[in-house]
Amino acid sequence: MSTTSRRAFLKAGAIVAAPIAAIAAPAAFAADPSAARLARMEDERAIEGLMRGFLRRFNGAGDCGEFVASAGAIRINPQVQAIREDVRADPAVAFAPDGRTATLTRPAEVELLTGFEGQSTIEKMARFQGQGSAASTARQRIDADFARTADGWTITRLALA
Repeated sequence: MSTTSRRAFLKAGAIVAAPIAAIAAPAAFAADPSAARLARMEDERAIEGLMRGFLRRFNGAGDCGEFVASAGAIRINPQVQAIREDVRADPAVAFAPDGRTATLTRPAEVELLTGFEGQSTIEKMARFQGQGSAASTARQRIDADFARTADGWTITRLALA
């Protein structure tokens, strides 16, 4: 004589429903446009956070290697001492159709340090007094490319224009 309990019935139903739920969840996610928008917003925030982390490390004279894909990815003039994002303007982030790469454009204020290398009297006097360079600021634009990796986003190219 076989007896079935409510618990056995629910257990059997869960075992049968598990493969269906595993297949239906990604399909529902792909069909839901709000989920795609949420994923895109999360990617934008991750890219902006990566950019802020890079700039914080760059301005602090630290190693920026963990933020970039390769050593040649950063193309910044050696005279640049600091880069500050213009927070008044929103960054323009554009994604490739496959969502695996993205570009960011953002205005920035760049601090430049120009060395006195000439032989004029003023430059000689400045060097003699221990002032071998002059600091200035300039408005420029950050242009960066990003790629999605298994660990998240990484910078593949960063330049100032």
